[in-house]
Amino acid sequence: MKLFGFEIRKTPSNTTVKNDTDSIPLSHYDGGDIFYFSPYMTVGEMLANTTLASCVYIISDAVASLSFNVYRNVNGSRERALDLPLYRLLTRRPNPDDTPFIFKKKVLLHLLLKGNAFIFVERDRNYNPTALYTLDPSSVDIKKTPEGEIYYIYHTSTGTYKYNRDTILHIPAIRYNRLKGFSPIEYATHSAKTGLELDEYTATYFDGGIHSKMILTVPKEVTNWTKENSDELAERFLKSYGGKENANKPVILNKGLTAQPLQLGGNTDSQLVELRAFSEKEIAKIYRVPLFMLGKDSAKFTNMEQFNTFFLQHTLTPWLVLLNQYFSQLIPSWMQDDCYAEFDPNTILRADANTRFNNYIKGLTNGIYTLNQIYAMENLPRVDEPFAEKHYMQVNMAPIDGNGTSSDSDNPDNQEPKEVNPNENNDFSNPKQEE
Repeated sequence: MKLFGFEIRKTPSNTTVKNDTDSIPLSHYDGGDIFYFSPYMTVGEMLANTTLASCVYIISDAVASLSFNVYRNVNGSRERALDLPLYRLLTRRPNPDDTPFIFKKKVLLHLLLKGNAFIFVERDRNYNPTALYTLDPSSVDIKKTPEGEIYYIYHTSTGTYKYNRDTILHIPAIRYNRLKGFSPIEYATHSAKTGLELDEYTATYFDGGIHSKMILTVPKEVTNWTKENSDELAERFLKSYGGKENANKPVILNKGLTAQPLQLGGNTDSQLVELRAFSEKEIAKIYRVPLFMLGKDSAKFTNMEQFNTFFLQHTLTPWLVLLNQYFSQLIPSWMQDDCYAEFDPNTILRADANTRFNNYIKGLTNGIYTLNQIYAMENLPRVDEPFAEKHYMQVNMAPIDGNGTSSDSDNPDNQEPKEVNPNENNDFSNPKQEE
């Protein structure tokens, strides 16, 4: 059935996998009872919409630019697990063809446009990943054995391949009532379709047609006028006066023909500009990209740090959490309790030099950072001195007990502090004076 030109269809669903009471309904796997309200669009058609392409590239480039780390829990704290193969794969070379940036961007593009990212994982005999390859989501089908095991069918030009769950890492963007995910634009493709049609109309309006509808009138004396004559006249008229190159050319007709513009609603009456702006806002709303990043609105922030924080919290964080949890599954199962993968958002939150160094001073003097940690954040060489690895605090921040006096650990002899007479010449540099 079609409604307003869009197809509405309901997927057939079977009720159970087997006749026993412990089986899982098939709708859990194939998305039964889900309505699709969306015209089909290829990736090329979607990216032809400049607003959709901008939203997708903004998100994918931002996430792919973030540094990636693998951590290991050690005695209640964490340290970078530089020895794990996953760290080397996602920071050096995921596979012989892709750099880490290209690999992560392809994963995001698949999620944003197709709703699924399928990664083929090569492993060694110790179950450590040795290479990661992205697969085309349109060519992957998810199947289930009668025993309930999930497997994947990958269709290529050279053949069809079957993989189990240990070989394929499947990341769904939005999962609802089925194993295969949905993209943010899948249920709102009509917004992208409308924007694309508005772009095509605008290009056609300025490129290939006459900006005013014209009525060509044939004299009454012409009695043998045929349809072929009308088609030939229309073709010659468009060739002579159509298009932007002939926009200012005067209309000259002979043989008694007359031309008169047809008064129809123009682009102002049809609110072309407003419709294009509405379509852009709808797509930006779907991907949660601020309009000022698309050049459609003015930013309401006093500095870039506030802008980056807003973009990170409202746009990127859901995608980062999703990827952190799924990339952590690439770590061998017996190490997942102590090791995990995580993107570092500090790349986006990096402030200007003055703000950064003021924060470093506060962190150093309050025992938060060591000197070498600050050097590492600024990509400077380490200092091979013991003091560069220690945490320091100001003396006036010494701990006190409940009575407001120094604790016994700070005053082992439990001695009262010596009172100083301001009228005396107190030279504390001479220890004999105290005697």
